[in-house]
Amino acid sequence: MSVRVSGWVGGTLLSIVACGAVMAEQPEFVLDGNPNGTQAVPEMRGITFGSNLFLEPCSSRKYDASAPGYFLWGPDNCTSAGRLEWLAVPFIASATGVPERVSAAIILTDPTHCPENSVTLSVYTDACYPTGPGQPLVSGIATAVSAPCHLAVARLDKAPVLTRGTKYWVVATTNAEQSGLDSNWYGSNDAQYAVNLGDGWQQFAGGTPAFMVQGSGTGLSQMLPAASHPVFGGNLFVDPCTGCNYDDTNGPGFPVYGPENCASPGTTTWLGVPFVAARSGVPERISASVILYDPVSCPQNKVTLSLYTDNCGLGPGTLLVSGIATVPTAPCDLAVTRLRNAPPLTEGTKYWVVATTNEQQAGLEANWYGSNDGQNGLNLGYGWMQFGSDIPGFMMQ
Repeated sequence: MSVRVSGWVGGTLLSIVACGAVMAEQPEFVLDGNPNGTQAVPEMRGITFGSNLFLEPCSSRKYDASAPGYFLWGPDNCTSAGRLEWLAVPFIASATGVPERVSAAIILTDPTHCPENSVTLSVYTDACYPTGPGQPLVSGIATAVSAPCHLAVARLDKAPVLTRGTKYWVVATTNAEQSGLDSNWYGSNDAQYAVNLGDGWQQFAGGTPAFMVQGSGTGLSQMLPAASHPVFGGNLFVDPCTGCNYDDTNGPGFPVYGPENCASPGTTTWLGVPFVAARSGVPERISASVILYDPVSCPQNKVTLSLYTDNCGLGPGTLLVSGIATVPTAPCDLAVTRLRNAPPLTEGTKYWVVATTNEQQAGLEANWYGSNDGQNGLNLGYGWMQFGSDIPGFMMQ
C-alpha cells in the first residue's frame, strides 16, 4: 500500500516549532463553523463562517507547519520560474452574514532570496466538481509571512453577504505585482491520519490548506444533531453539489483490510483519524464512511470502530472503547456502531477514531472514504481543477 499525502504537494518546512503563543491570529476551536463548538446559541458578531484551524494539543500548533504544504507561486517565482500555481479550499458557510477577513497558513519559501510577500486572498462561489471555484465575490491583499505559525490575513472591503449552508471557496492567487511570490500554503491539523499495516501505527499528515473566514452575521452550526447525540468531533457534512456527507467521488479512499481480504490476501490495513473533543461527556456512537469495495466477491461486512487516546505524533495510543459496525455497500451510507460502557471524553483533549478487524472480520475489504473537508482546487494558469485529499470521514457523538 502506498500512503498518499496529497495530489499536489510542495516542500516540507524544516523546523517544527510551538505556535500557540506567537500566531498572528488566535482562532478558537471550530466545530462545523461555530467558535468553541457551540451549537445552540447564535453569535451576533465575530462569526466564523468556515475554518479548519484549531489547536493541536501535542504541539500547540493551529496548523501543521511540519507537514508538506502546497506550492503557491506567481509566474516569476524563484523555485520554478515560469510556472504559476494557485490554490483553493472550500467551505460551507455556517452562518448568513458579511465576511470581513480571510486568514491562511501561507509562508514564504525563502524570504532572503525570494522576498515578494504579497498574495491575493479571495472568496469565490462554487462551480461543483470537477471545476471547483466559480466566480470571485470579494478579494483582499495579504502579506505572506516568513515565520511558521503566523497567518497571512486579508481584510475584505465591500464583501457581499454569504448564505448559511452555501458552498464557497477561499482562493489564493497572484496579480501582476505579486508575480514573484514563492510560498507554501500549509495544511490543517484536520488532515492527520494514521495507518497500521500489522506492525504498529504510523502517523501521516495530508495537505488540506489551513484557513479561516471571519466576519459579522447571525447563524447556527450547519450540523444540528439531535439533543441526545451532541457531536464531540467529526468532519461529516453535506456537500450541496453531491448531496452526500462525504467525498466518495474525487478520491479513492483509504483501504481497510483484514488479512483474508480479496484484493491483497495476507495484508492487513487498519486506519485511524484524530479529533479534538469539542465538549466533555460520554460518547455513544461512531459513524464512519467505510464502504465495501466488492460486496459480491468479498462480502464480509463487519468492522470494529474504536476510540483511542492520542500518542503524540505516533498516532493512536490506548484503546478506550470499541463497537462492531456493519459496513454498507451503497455510497453515502455510513458504518455506525453503538458504544457501551464508554469512558467520558474531556473537552480539548485529542482522541482517535480507529477502524480495525478481529478474527471474525478477517475477510473485510473496504474503503474509508474522505471528508468533504479534504477537497482542494489547483490552477496552473489554464483553469481550476478540483481534487480530494482523502481525510477519512467520521463523526463521534
